[in-house]
Amino acid sequence: MSEVKFNAYSKAIIEFEDEIKRIKREIADDSKRLITLSDSYLSELRATAERSLGEIQKLLNEEKKRQLDEIRNKYVSEREKQLDEIRKEAEKNIDKVVNEVIRQLLGVFK
Repeated sequence: MSEVKFNAYSKAIIEFEDEIKRIKREIADDSKRLITLSDSYLSELRATAERSLGEIQKLLNEEKKRQLDEIRNKYVSEREKQLDEIRKEAEKNIDKVVNEVIRQLLGVFK
């Protein structure tokens, strides 16, 4: 084998090894960038999920409050209606009692 061929083979092997090292470095750098990018996306996803959960919780609380207010208003309305009925019945009874007292007094004074 001639020295020129030997030098060409040696040079080609060295270039091949250098190219492999360069590719390995690029792969490592790309891997680091991908990991950093995925961490960034994961952080964004987590923040978005937390915001969404916060909004959902807020909506649920508002709906719960609305339903409680509705039930409370219904109860107050129903209670007022019952109190009015009791008041009317009491007024009727007072009228009966007053009429009875007047009748008794008239009976006593006759």
